[in-house]
Amino acid sequence: MSVNSQQAPLKIKCLIVGGGIAGLACSYALRLSGHETVVVDQHGMQGKTEGCIQSPPNMTRILARWPGMASFLLTHGTRCTGLSFRQGKTSEPVGFMKFHHQIMSELEAEFLVIQHNDLRRKLYSLCSDAGVLFKDGKVTGVVKSADGVRVRLENGEMLRGTIVVGADGHNSFVRSFVMDEHTKPEHIVSGVNISIPTRIIREDEEFSSLCKENEFTIWMGSGSSITGTLNNKNETFNLAICSPTFLESLDSNLYESHDLTCLRPFDLSGYDPKLQKLIKRGKNCRPTVHKVFKQEDVVGLDGSIVLVGDAAHSIVINGSHNASMAVEDAVTLGTLFSHLSDPKQIPIFTETYEELRLRRTNDTRISEYQSLVQISLPPGPLQEGRDAALKLTLDQTFEDFENCDSSDLLVQAWEQYIVLFSHDASEAVENWWSLNWWAKWSCGEE
Repeated sequence: MSVNSQQAPLKIKCLIVGGGIAGLACSYALRLSGHETVVVDQHGMQGKTEGCIQSPPNMTRILARWPGMASFLLTHGTRCTGLSFRQGKTSEPVGFMKFHHQIMSELEAEFLVIQHNDLRRKLYSLCSDAGVLFKDGKVTGVVKSADGVRVRLENGEMLRGTIVVGADGHNSFVRSFVMDEHTKPEHIVSGVNISIPTRIIREDEEFSSLCKENEFTIWMGSGSSITGTLNNKNETFNLAICSPTFLESLDSNLYESHDLTCLRPFDLSGYDPKLQKLIKRGKNCRPTVHKVFKQEDVVGLDGSIVLVGDAAHSIVINGSHNASMAVEDAVTLGTLFSHLSDPKQIPIFTETYEELRLRRTNDTRISEYQSLVQISLPPGPLQEGRDAALKLTLDQTFEDFENCDSSDLLVQAWEQYIVLFSHDASEAVENWWSLNWWAKWSCGEE
């Protein structure tokens, strides 16, 4: 099955602001629908990015449908067998959420870990081959005009299009045209991504004992947590340190590498000494200060602006679903606009995009933040209760729902995972299209 295989009867020009995963995925999905797409990025498209991206089944399924992506995922993605929960202080196992083969087979996709730079390069190649245009520049304004919308660049140049897609990340400029920027965020999350040469881990038994290949390891600390994946297909091992609170002295320029002095705001003294030692062997790191807000609008200027990815929904950046929600956004928008046959449909489609995405992304945002809080609990009754529940997963076996009691801890956990993992963004649009005959009728279609 292909994604967005239908070509829209009416072609429009889409200006995509931001050339990250969200922007590239969106530009490709819209291009597959037959539209002209131009990606504008202030950092340029050739820069190297670092860190890893989690691709849960709902994202892996989408990517695998795009040309050449199935083979790319085999060669560049590492299959994650489960989530390994460990005590931050000792690295002792506390729990394990296994991604069982039977369930993953029914989901028709794996939970993968992919290097950010590898995926971005591949999406860039897909877009280039499909005829997407790229332009370096910083956007300083968006203006609705009689014939569409205009984007002003810092050098004074004006770009004209029919719609603007804001894919410019969690510090989005385009979002100011949709959402009141004075809205107080619900939470502010602090994080740092650290790159460590994989050979360091393989050459030292002290480090290699910290994590197993193909497991997503979570060290649960007090006030913070550390996640990491040992990827046998890449030269770097990526760790992410994250706190559900705002650390004021943290430099938040995600696009620049820093030395390890930017780790100072984090108190790592309570973590396993071996893990602390490993962190100090890192090459560089990239910090983020991430505002988590409830997004009530993702469409502005009468449907001329649409937000996608981190610009739209502020799901925790170092979690499991911020990238997958961005790719789902892209496919939702691309599939909707594959039906475009009349300009009057544009506001209908953008409003429908908002309707289809808001509940899912807000639910995911809440779930991801709560998960971060849970793995960062300080000592006390809540932490003890969490660990007691997780320890049950080390003793229980679980193969399928037919042989388990509905009150089983793992059944309840898997029910939540399956809601997230089984969603098909393209199918959701086609279901909407088949039911909403008025969207066709209003534009003269039979």
